[in-house]
Amino acid sequence: MITIEQLKQSSNLIKKIRPAYQPILDFYAEVFLAQEKSKQNIVLPPLVIEPDLLRMKQKNEMPLIDQSEFLIDLKASEELFEEICDLAYDFAPKLSSTAQILKKMGQTDSFDLETLFSTILNNQSLTLQEMAEHLNVPEHEIIFFGYASIAPSIRVCSEQLEAYIKDTPKLKKGYCPICGNSPDMAFLDQDGKRHLKCCFCAHEWCVNRMGCVFCGNNEKENQHYFFSDEEKEYRVSLCDNCHNYIKLVDLRQMDRAFYPQLEQITTLHLDLQAREKGYTNAGTLTNDVSL
Repeated sequence: MITIEQLKQSSNLIKKIRPAYQPILDFYAEVFLAQEKSKQNIVLPPLVIEPDLLRMKQKNEMPLIDQSEFLIDLKASEELFEEICDLAYDFAPKLSSTAQILKKMGQTDSFDLETLFSTILNNQSLTLQEMAEHLNVPEHEIIFFGYASIAPSIRVCSEQLEAYIKDTPKLKKGYCPICGNSPDMAFLDQDGKRHLKCCFCAHEWCVNRMGCVFCGNNEKENQHYFFSDEEKEYRVSLCDNCHNYIKLVDLRQMDRAFYPQLEQITTLHLDLQAREKGYTNAGTLTNDVSL
C-alpha cells in the first residue's frame, strides 16, 4: 500500500517529468490525498456473505456483490464532498462554478447528498440526469463530485470483502471479482504478471498475460498495442474484436511508487490517442473530468 508521503512524492515527480499535467495534478493530487486521509477515519460494519451464497457465487464465477450493496460512511462522505468542492474552487477553474453550486446546495435541505450517493451506487442514470438538470450543472461533473466523495468508503468495503476470495482459486476474468465492474487500467508487477484494477471499487486482481481483458479474444491478428519510447512504463493494448483498449503500466520500468489513480489521470494523452484510433474503454466511468 502506498503511503500519503509516497503519493505526494510520486505526484511531484510526475509534475517534473510531464509539466503539461501540472494544472491537473495540482487538483487531483489534492483530491487523492483528501481521499486517503478520509479513508483512514471511515468506520463501517463488515459486509457479510453467507456461506451458501458464497459457495454459489464461487461455483458460478460470480462477483461477490453488486455495486449497489456497497456501504457508505455518510458523515465522512459528506465532509469529503465539501472538501473536494473547496479544492475545485481553489485548483480547478472549470469546475469552480459547479463546486460552488453543489457546496451551497449540499448545505440546504433541498439537496440530499445521501440521495446523490445512493443514486450513483445504484447507477440510476435517469435520476442523475434529472438532478443535474435541476441544479443546472453538467451531469458528468455531479457524478465526479459524488463518486469521489464515496470512493474511500467503497474501497474500505472492497478491502474487507477481499477476505472472502483470499484463499480461493483466482478466476482470472476480465471483470472485478468483488463487484463485477470492468477494469480501467492494467499493470505488470515485478514478476511480469498482469493485473487489472476495477474502475469502481479499485480492487486489483491477476489475469492471464495475453488476450483482451474485456472480450477474452486471444487471436494475435486482433490484438495490437502502441507505446512511446519516451514513456517506456506505459503501453496501450487494443482489441479489434471488441474495439476496446486498456492502458497498461509496467512497474518494472517505474522509479516511483505506484498509485493507480494518479497514473490514470496523468496518461490522458494515451486515452486520446486510443480514442482517435476508434477504440473505447468499457471500464471508463464518469469519475474523471478534464480541467
